[in-house]
Amino acid sequence: MGCYSWDNGDGGLGMNINQKGQAALIDSLFFIVIVASICTGLFYFAINYGSSPDILINSFYSSDFAMDSLKVVTYVNVMRDGTPISPSGNYTTLTYPEYDYLLALLKEDYAETHGIGHQSKLAIANTLYSVLKPFDDSLDYVFYIAKEETSVTEATYLAVIVAVHDPSVPPQESTGQVLTDPPNRVFYDCSPQRKNILEERFFPQLGSVESAYGKITLLDSPYILGLHTWVAKNTDVIEAVKDSANMDYNCSVLLTMQRDPSLDYS
Repeated sequence: MGCYSWDNGDGGLGMNINQKGQAALIDSLFFIVIVASICTGLFYFAINYGSSPDILINSFYSSDFAMDSLKVVTYVNVMRDGTPISPSGNYTTLTYPEYDYLLALLKEDYAETHGIGHQSKLAIANTLYSVLKPFDDSLDYVFYIAKEETSVTEATYLAVIVAVHDPSVPPQESTGQVLTDPPNRVFYDCSPQRKNILEERFFPQLGSVESAYGKITLLDSPYILGLHTWVAKNTDVIEAVKDSANMDYNCSVLLTMQRDPSLDYS
């Protein structure tokens, strides 16, 4: 049987044209992918332009402020009876006032009672109010002392102080320059028994929360200091804190900072 071969007479020119066409098509696809990637990158850069400075400013005014506030809270001088320090230095008592570092007061209190007493909590509340006063008209906050490691049956928190605005006395309208009448602030002393209830149920309902942490040692046991701030709002968890019958947070009023109508805030 004979063998036959076919030749179109172009010397394989048709095959070369097909290969060049395929190569051109692949090159065009690669070009389209490159152009699309560049356009996507430019679009992403355009829509995010200025976000980095915004994040930096937000960090400076919130996260960094919370961390600096926590440092001040632990190393500031306070009155040993928990009362606020008078700026004028005038005291009603006949004896000289007793000062101490807040951290030293907490350690002394814990060494005697294995807890944080009422006067120490008053000192914490007054210190928080003084340190965070620049944002008092817009921020609420929580300060707590928690065990770094706890067993299944142990409570996490040694002390929890929640500071929120008093909705019964709303702030007046702004004059266009400054807030003319700041609202009352109420500090709650809470004793939650459920482990990590703040992280699991409280903070997730508050939106963006700025947090700062530190560590102290009480009788050779490590404890965590936490300060968390957020934009003041009225939510279900805030109402639960205000409800003295709520056993999840188990809170009672510790201190109320009344606005002074005799002062000119304008």
